[in-house]
Amino acid sequence: MLTRKHRVSPALVVALLVGLVIGWTMSPVALAGPPDVDPQKSVKDMYFRLVTHGGDDPFWAVVHKGMLDAAKQLGCKADIDLVGGDVATLVKRFQEVVAMRPDGVALVINDSVAYDKPVADALAAGVNVIGMNNDDPQGVAGNTRLAYVGQDERRAGYMIGRRLFETAKNLGWDLTKAHVAMPVEVPGATYGVVRSQGIQDAMKEYGITSFEIVDGGGLEMTTVEARETSYLLAHPETTFMIGLGGIVTDRLTASLKNAGKNPGEVIAGGFDAAPGTITGLQEGYVEATIDQQQYLQGYYAVYMLYLMKKYGFAPNIDTGGYLVDKDTIGIIEELSPLMIR
Repeated sequence: MLTRKHRVSPALVVALLVGLVIGWTMSPVALAGPPDVDPQKSVKDMYFRLVTHGGDDPFWAVVHKGMLDAAKQLGCKADIDLVGGDVATLVKRFQEVVAMRPDGVALVINDSVAYDKPVADALAAGVNVIGMNNDDPQGVAGNTRLAYVGQDERRAGYMIGRRLFETAKNLGWDLTKAHVAMPVEVPGATYGVVRSQGIQDAMKEYGITSFEIVDGGGLEMTTVEARETSYLLAHPETTFMIGLGGIVTDRLTASLKNAGKNPGEVIAGGFDAAPGTITGLQEGYVEATIDQQQYLQGYYAVYMLYLMKKYGFAPNIDTGGYLVDKDTIGIIEELSPLMIR
């Protein structure tokens, strides 16, 4: 029987139940080794850190909000690092954070090699580490992080690709002559590589062979918009424009307008539900997008790290396979001003 001292809070119960609904898996395969556990430590004395490649943009504001809400509910402390896309800088920040000995760290693993040793060193030092937002393409076989919360990137890429290609097929377009442009904020970053692989999986089903990964120029929106506009003007053969990240997708509508395109002239889509993407859905410039529900990434990262430190749990959570189009954007429009969607 639980004593008053060990009784689980209602907020924690809700988090556990919702986690089960969206797909927690408790598989021994997910464990690289036993996490550091301290059942006696009070949650009010716990401190967690999220180390990300994020920047000052709407997507990461939502992740931050999720983190803050979870920390408030639990009564613990949590901070987020928005380091930007440079992998070397992110590795350095992660190592600095580990040296502070927090009770757990959630790390964006946006490179398949660079974080392997730093994560292994952190675990050896007794600091629990989970992946968030981006994972090694091979999962625990590629990086020994203890668990992962985020999107199944390849599945999501396949979903958005298939939706856009099916739309074109239904319009009677000759897809054997189609060209797919896929802008990405950070070329070579794991999220873009794996999502593009999912899109290419869908391309094969529709007989599409021509594609190009487009360097979006980083995380600054005006730069991204200029790069996308220039590409469209230089490549009038572009049939599909599929953003591989939230910022490049947000700028699709403005770029298509800049290039003199009418809604539907280029079938566009991508990832996340940033304000510019919502506008594009409303105006018909964007056919669909995949909402990876990033609020859950910030929220569950904190809960996962707490449950890991307290009880040794190591769940995996797939947050992102929610296809959004003009018929389903109502809830996004309602919750976006609250920084939840």
